[in-house]
Amino acid sequence: MSCKCFDNQVIDVIGLCDTDNFNIDTTTTPNWTEISIPEVLAIPPQKPDIETIDKVFVKVKIISKRVVETPDSAGGDNAEGTQLTGRKLIIEGILKQKVVYTANVPRQTVHSAHFDIPFSAFIVIDGNTDLDAQFCVKPCVEDVFIKALNDREVFKNVTVLFTAVPLIPCP
Repeated sequence: MSCKCFDNQVIDVIGLCDTDNFNIDTTTTPNWTEISIPEVLAIPPQKPDIETIDKVFVKVKIISKRVVETPDSAGGDNAEGTQLTGRKLIIEGILKQKVVYTANVPRQTVHSAHFDIPFSAFIVIDGNTDLDAQFCVKPCVEDVFIKALNDREVFKNVTVLFTAVPLIPCP
């Protein structure tokens, strides 16, 4: 998939999920959340300057999931409509990325820079969930915005949807 991420430049984005096949039926999958991961990435010093960004690869790796005890909002919602239940599923992971770019050198060679960015997210879950319950968490990378800030830095924002289903074992 491609996007016109800035200045009408088309950048290939590899790793977006197929939203047609990522179904969220809240009757069977009531546990979900979305996060946005903004970051400024510095091109490693051994790499040449950026002329144009050509492609970005994005993959979410889940490294930890655990249920924690939290306060209970006693039946009241906040302005966003969220109700605390006394339990949250904490999700920790790594956003694995590769930015492919054309260098600002006479031969305009193509280079890539790899970045592993940690993240943490949570999903409010049923208050009766056991603290040792196991969940299958599926990430869906919905969107990637990327823009060169200068010859050495890139701003990138990745929007990820997470669903969680109590399952043993996680397929």
